Formats: sequence, C-alpha cells, structure tokens
Amino acid sequence: MTKRVEFIRLPNVYRSIFPDLDITLPAGRENAEGVLLDTFPKESEGITRFLDRVESTSRALGMLQRGAGSEEEKRYVKENFFAYKDKTLAEVLNGDVRDPRARAVIAQIFAYFGLPPSRVSYLIYALGWGDYLRYGGAQIRGTSQMLANAFVDIVQEMGGEVRFNCGVKKILTEGGRVTGVLTEKGEKIEAPYVISNVNPITTCAQMIGVDKCPSSFFQALQTKEIAIGSCCVYMGIDVPHEELGIDDFEIFINSSYDFESFWDRLKTSIEPADFGLACYNVAYPDASPPGTSIVVLTTTSYAEPWYNVSPAEYVETKNRVADTMLERTEKIFPGMREHIEVIEVSTPLTNMRYTGNPGGSIYGWPYSPKESIMYRLPQEGPLRGLFFAGAWTQIGGGFQPCIMSGIMAAQRVISELTKK
Repeated sequence: MTKRVEFIRLPNVYRSIFPDLDITLPAGRENAEGVLLDTFPKESEGITRFLDRVESTSRALGMLQRGAGSEEEKRYVKENFFAYKDKTLAEVLNGDVRDPRARAVIAQIFAYFGLPPSRVSYLIYALGWGDYLRYGGAQIRGTSQMLANAFVDIVQEMGGEVRFNCGVKKILTEGGRVTGVLTEKGEKIEAPYVISNVNPITTCAQMIGVDKCPSSFFQALQTKEIAIGSCCVYMGIDVPHEELGIDDFEIFINSSYDFESFWDRLKTSIEPADFGLACYNVAYPDASPPGTSIVVLTTTSYAEPWYNVSPAEYVETKNRVADTMLERTEKIFPGMREHIEVIEVSTPLTNMRYTGNPGGSIYGWPYSPKESIMYRLPQEGPLRGLFFAGAWTQIGGGFQPCIMSGIMAAQRVISELTKK
C-alpha cells in the first residue's frame, strides 16, 4: 500500500487557539512533552505521568492485537488496557493534571471522537493520541481518493471484482443465513458471506427485513444512542494559505477551556460550537491550483435541531451557521472572506443524504466507555454469513479504525472458510 499511496508526514499534531493562549504541539512524544512542560511548568510531573499512561495503554493494545502470550504480557494488558475499559478521558486526565488550561490543551482531540472529555472513552482517546504522539499525523497526496483507488487496484490484482454505481438493494436470506445480494439493477449475486459497511440499522431493517432478523438484535440497537454529526464549510481560496497566516494543517479554534459547557445545548441548537480549521495545502502545496488554497471549517452538530428547519429556510440557516464560523475565523486570519472563490456548506442532513447514516452520524455509535473498543458492535451480524465493517462496529470510526474493521471482518470470513 505504501508503494501506491504517498503519505506526507505533518510536523505538528495540532495548534490550539484559546482566548488567552495559542499553542502548537509538534509531533513526537519528546517534542510535544517539551512544549507542554514549558507552557505549564507547575504541571510537569502530572503531564509526564499522563503521557506515560497513554503510551502504556497504546502499547498494551498492540500486545492484545498480537495475542499477548506470556503471563507478563497478559498482566501488562490487564493493568494498562482493561483497567481503563470503563473510564472516561476526564476521569483519567484529571487525576494526573490539575490545571484546566493544561487539561484542555491535552484533551483537544476529543473533537475527533465526538464527545467531551467527561463522556468520551479514555481508551479510544489514548489509542488515537498515542499514535499521534509517537508517529505524528499524515495526509495523502491527491486526497483520500488515492487511498480508495489503491484498495481497488489491489482487489482487482488479486482476482477480485469491484463494481461502481451498482448499489445493493437487498441482502438475500434463507433459513437464518445470507445467500447473496440483489443489486439496484436487478442482478442477483449468490454468496454464502456478505460484509456490509452500511450501518447495521439500515442493513437489517431495510436491506434484509425486520421479520428476518432476531428481534433481540433490534432491541439491543434501540438501547444505543446515535453519535453526533457535523457541519462543514468547504472553501476554495484565491490566495496561497501563507498570505492569510495559515501555517498549520490542523487548527482548533476554542471559545474557552470548558469543553463541556456547549455540549448539552447541541441537542437543541444549530448554533455552531467550537470548531477546527484544516488547510490541505499546508500538507502539500499542489492540493489545489497554484496561487490558491483549500480551507475547511468543521464543527460537531446533531441532526435533531436541523429537523426543525423548514426546507424554505434550510439554505439560509446553514449559510448563517457558516457565516458565524467565518466571523470567528477572521478574528484570527483577517481577510479570508474576501478571498473566497467557492464555498459549500454541509450539515448532518447532508451526511444523511449521502451516507444514509441515521442522524448524519460520522462516528456510528458515540465513543462513550460503554461503546468503546470491546463493547462496540462486533463484526458478526445477527444472521449466519452476515458481517459488518465500518464505523458502527469494532473498533470504530475514522480512516484507520474503519480499515482495521474491514480487516477484522475479512479475517472472520477467512476463518469460516478455513473451517470448511
């Protein structure tokens, strides 16, 4: 894969902007820790202890994935992974670090996981931040489409077939197991195993049928909460990013250090919360034509308040949300608005339209402790031969977790085939 896709390493993990603090964390444990200790010297002992804890948790997952064999490895996994399975980020972080400003900077990537520190699983945070600290982030030259293209090439080279513009209408079943699929074009394809990356609710309720799946499966799904969606402002800018003062790929723009304060109102309000800014040209200049740049603003948003916006008011409303985010952005990067050539705004309803995900969720189930890692929906579906892959199942959403989910589902199928 690395021979087909060019990964461009980013020198910084992220930049966090608060009303009275502007801090950038460089990639690498030693580099990031150095900046944190210089900024918060009174918290040096707690910060180091927490970073050690995160590193140990990340290492324990690696042992678990490889199949911890020795008693020493099993004990290490128990103490550094399973001991935290029911813990939130705040429960762990607050025990090590007392300064709320330091906590906010360290917890900043909670935004990647769709829940505030008091609700997000420590495990999923530690696994994500552990990798960022160790390796730093990376972008794919040519956008993520190049990654999808590479997977298609590999499947075809291995003798597989990839079909485009050919959705599945129905998953066929008989006697409690899947037997194949029916495409939207009416073609029947027989198969003893089906891996669906469509969300499990739609997969089982619409593509299979409620009457053909165990009622216990749907009862279990009804106890689960749907994770948050997103609002995004996509902009084509007619000047290089340097002219606007944008020098970091990922920038978080925060109104305060209290990440909890705005979260509860998101269920009822479309007003944008704090948000992130990403500029792809920082990673590689040729992301857009010479002399231009691409900037994206992203904030979390639930679908429920958007349901109350009438179709006649929808465009005006989403543009107002975008304008609010732009107004805050221009306080840091003046003059951006006058250089916008192209702008598009998406909401959770946009996500629903293009992905079919309930609530326009970008994570599947929320990353709370009870939905994190081992508690998440397994790859095996409620019918024999049915498997799930993607954000709604283990280990969760995002590029790397979804790829791992697909690998895990494929391994389950291979295991079944090997038995036979």
